[in-house]
Amino acid sequence: MKTARASFLAVAILSGATTAWAHGAPAALEAPWWTQWDLDPLIMINLTALAALYAWGLRRLRAQRAGHPPVSRRHVAAFAAAMVFLVIALLSPVARLAGELLWVHMVQHMVLMNLAAPLFVLGAPGRVLLWVLNPAERAAIGRAWQTLTKRGVPRYLFWQPVSLWVLYAVVLWVWHLPRFYEAALRSAVVHDLQHLMFFGASALFWRVLFDPIGRLRMAHAPAVLYLFLTSLHATVLGVFMALAPRLWYPTYAGRTEPWGVSALEDQQLAGYIMWMPACMAYAIIAAVLFASWLRHDDSVTA
Repeated sequence: MKTARASFLAVAILSGATTAWAHGAPAALEAPWWTQWDLDPLIMINLTALAALYAWGLRRLRAQRAGHPPVSRRHVAAFAAAMVFLVIALLSPVARLAGELLWVHMVQHMVLMNLAAPLFVLGAPGRVLLWVLNPAERAAIGRAWQTLTKRGVPRYLFWQPVSLWVLYAVVLWVWHLPRFYEAALRSAVVHDLQHLMFFGASALFWRVLFDPIGRLRMAHAPAVLYLFLTSLHATVLGVFMALAPRLWYPTYAGRTEPWGVSALEDQQLAGYIMWMPACMAYAIIAAVLFASWLRHDDSVTA
């Protein structure tokens, strides 16, 4: 299984799962929880490789565009922050405790989706990592892209906000259905796929809002609606989980009691985390965009 997982670099990078469920998770951690880092060598190697490739691409890009570098220190800082949050989600005690407590697992997903993903987008990884390739390879990618557009595939189709909103909603809801969530808890490979889809769908979702370089960024007014509608459906999912009268994920039964909560109480807390703090992130960003929109309108009318 390790060999198969190693062949999927992206899955390995985004894998926050230990194989605890597949081999039987312990009832509780023996050592203090804050010392329980999940230092999976495969994840560490791949995160290090991703950072090294970004640094290499950044160096080559700045060498070629010394006069007008398209990637600023702000972009680099955002990428660095994204890497920090990936480490928190995938290697820190959060990753270990996620196998014991559903509410910690929810925090892990929120770190991936609402912190690491938007910061990763702000880091302009597509532009930077492209410069890891040699000029011939970059030219081939450019020609392939031009071929697609010439054949009637509009560039905007790849970043259609409505489609990405639906994709984000479907990924969020489907993976929280008991059948699929339980499969992720019991299989490291499925768990890797879950994290990959969460992070990938989130990066696409935030890209149309925060793309730091491209021209396909949403205007403020539709962006506010985009975030508001997302907060609504995420809130509904959190409410359903928090107020459910029975346990959604039986695998957690017997895992949470050593931590002083029943499995149902743990599920309720996880629902509240999605309902309130997680959805608050969408509301705060929407409010900032709305205020910026009002200031822009005031400056125009003045």
